[in-house]
Amino acid sequence: MKSSREHRTADEIIHSMNARLLRSYARDLEGIIQFEFMDEHAFGFHLITSEGAFEVKRGRHARPHLRITLATTDYQEVLSGNVTQLYASGRLKLEGNLGLGLGLARMLSSRASADWFPDRQRIEEISARSAPLERIERRDMPPLEVFLREYARACRPVILLDVVRTWDVRALSPEQLKARFGALRVVPRIGDYVAAAFTSHHTYAQLSLAEYLDMIQSPLVGDAPPPYLGNNAVPDGLLSAIQYPPFFVPETCGRPNMWLGPAGTITPLHRDLVDNALAQVVGSKQLILFPPEQSCFLYTWSNSKLLDGAKVDPDHPDPLRYPLFEQARGLECTLEPGELLFLPAGWFHKVRSLSLSLSISFFKLYEPPASVL
Repeated sequence: MKSSREHRTADEIIHSMNARLLRSYARDLEGIIQFEFMDEHAFGFHLITSEGAFEVKRGRHARPHLRITLATTDYQEVLSGNVTQLYASGRLKLEGNLGLGLGLARMLSSRASADWFPDRQRIEEISARSAPLERIERRDMPPLEVFLREYARACRPVILLDVVRTWDVRALSPEQLKARFGALRVVPRIGDYVAAAFTSHHTYAQLSLAEYLDMIQSPLVGDAPPPYLGNNAVPDGLLSAIQYPPFFVPETCGRPNMWLGPAGTITPLHRDLVDNALAQVVGSKQLILFPPEQSCFLYTWSNSKLLDGAKVDPDHPDPLRYPLFEQARGLECTLEPGELLFLPAGWFHKVRSLSLSLSISFFKLYEPPASVL
């Protein structure tokens, strides 16, 4: 029988999960997650979440969707959202629905605020006041106040030419990336991840980074897009080789994400309800953008406070199913190595890799977009 001290420890751990969920976007998560601890005072609890409600229960669930095994000493890291970092280092084991695990990581790393939630209508109204853009401007980073006035507060995207060029990671070839970080564990998307976009229903593989880089050298089989290491947290070893953009700081962004894959990887049309920036480190990406106020033409849907998907594919629109799309006016651009795209909250974007590509994304998660401040 466990001592009262061990019971209190278990109760404290479960209480801390309850408290963390109360401060997060719990409604974005659907499923049953089993936590099991592998130290000498091992015990388990499971989290059940559905339609915004959640419950944390002691003991093991008979049929969890995801099992997370870890040491109690690493539990605080999980509460901080560092699920993928722990997995990458081999200190945490995931079994089952890996998409649910990545969703948990994103949910725990987001700090919901009682004072602010994304306001789609206000973002669209602010964007609509600006003159329509004919192209995405390309320029060096201006003084911060100029950037805030002309782009961030005006809800206007811009490609910055000089922000990424000093990053140490740009000196790493794919072979050097493999040699230095090949042992890291990663969870690339496989199968038709485009059809499952922005849900927890992706199919994932569990590989080392070296195994993934070897995989994408092989010819594709079938019609599915190539495997994509998308939206994985930047690992510790790589974090020191990049820099946060001048207009973002770690306190507002948290840990940035990496996107690594061959030509043909796709992120379907969607919009983030927070300011974000996409830094192109290796290779090129093609984007098509639509301003926030064109949401009425794009047939949006959402199961998240922070993101809206679009049903229409701007490269292959179906005029019978989506007739209003013919009124949409998009902007195309190509992001080259060393360039960074600032994308204000609410701007729709579809992204396609034109070659082997490494990108780093930053999201201003913890405070409102600059345009609504």
